[in-house]
Amino acid sequence: MKLSELDEKIKTTTTATLEEQKEALIESAKTAARDVFKDEIAGQLREQLDDGIAKIKAQMPAPTKEIIQAEEDAKKFKGGAEFLKSVFTARYTRGAQVDSRLSFVTGKGEVKKGKQIPADFKSKEELLAAAEQKTTGHFEVGDDSLGGFLVPEEFRREIYQIGLENAVVRPNGPTVIPMTTDSIKIPFIDDSTHASNVFGGCLSYWAGEAKQFTASAALFGQQELTPHKLIGLTYASDEIMADSFVALEALIKTQFGRTSGYYEDDAFLNGSGAGRPLGIKNGGCVKSVKRNTVTQIELEDLAEMQSYLLPGSWGSAVWVANPSIIPHLIQLGSGNAANASGRNLVFITTVQDKPVWQIFGRPVIFSEKMSQLGTAADLALYDMRYYIIGDRQPLTIDVSPHLKFDYGEIAWRYYLRVAGQPWPSSTLTLKAGTHVYAPFITLAADTS
Repeated sequence: MKLSELDEKIKTTTTATLEEQKEALIESAKTAARDVFKDEIAGQLREQLDDGIAKIKAQMPAPTKEIIQAEEDAKKFKGGAEFLKSVFTARYTRGAQVDSRLSFVTGKGEVKKGKQIPADFKSKEELLAAAEQKTTGHFEVGDDSLGGFLVPEEFRREIYQIGLENAVVRPNGPTVIPMTTDSIKIPFIDDSTHASNVFGGCLSYWAGEAKQFTASAALFGQQELTPHKLIGLTYASDEIMADSFVALEALIKTQFGRTSGYYEDDAFLNGSGAGRPLGIKNGGCVKSVKRNTVTQIELEDLAEMQSYLLPGSWGSAVWVANPSIIPHLIQLGSGNAANASGRNLVFITTVQDKPVWQIFGRPVIFSEKMSQLGTAADLALYDMRYYIIGDRQPLTIDVSPHLKFDYGEIAWRYYLRVAGQPWPSSTLTLKAGTHVYAPFITLAADTS
């Protein structure tokens, strides 16, 4: 097609179609030309068409030029944000039309416009994949085959792990008895009420001169400790034992020790006594205190719990709580007014203060082994001296290459034998009224 013919054809079209007509003519020429010459012919034709279009635009009246300029401005991105949005939409939004202002360079070096998918691509995804195709001469860290394999990976010689909480019972003064047999019997004075005597039967009398003495004696009881076995097992292949940069043997021993301590402590607090130690919560000497408001922790609850604690335990008991009650403790106040209306907060005065976790002078220990907020024993007051632990066999860790010899694995096992239970058999009723003392106090779930 000659330039004069192009001139006539362009004049009969709208200005918005100038570039489209040019691209259509170039594609027609490439289709008609032989493959070996089509790129060269297309380049020459593009130069001639661009010159012709420029001359036509120059001869157009001012209003037409302004329209053309407005159309060209509309084809430009208004800013980097609009450009990046178009690229993101084209790349990651399935089925979306590719912005016509975008161009793609394929692996063959060809420039493809975004509005229409070229005929040699079946879909937008195929076009994008071709545009991203790497060519020879490129080295990239992000692509293993183009150089990524040459970059060494850094590996920290340290294992990160979430630390287990410390034990609650053993560190806070329980009565620990070494055991040398499968059971041990422990005598105790069965003192359950002071309504008429003390120590289960001891009496004293006021008497006149030469009056006969009346005999009395204490009442005794007996507790039997029976050890229970806590076990664990794991396997490690010969290869990981030989190749691991971590000292695997030391890691296994550490984890076994922490794991056994965790489950032992849970049994001391919550155990049923069937095949495991009897936990404090399930013992016979626990006083359960009704709470004032369901799913709440109030100062009145703390005061009432304290009133049931044995006087001799005031200097040795500890508060044990589930972390879910922390928001209630921080907002705990005295008085009936709302916090914002002048209620006096107990643990802090401002949010900048570091809470001092003590209640009535005794420390508060937070443990995930306690019940959730609103359930029985989400908060407790325990004197651990009234809990007996019988250590029959300390933690023992054995290793054997024979158990899984045909699998090429080493077996690691641990076990310990331990007994545990509260030694008082009941709470203590006071002389006057029905009020009781106990070494273990829990907050009940209900209010009545």
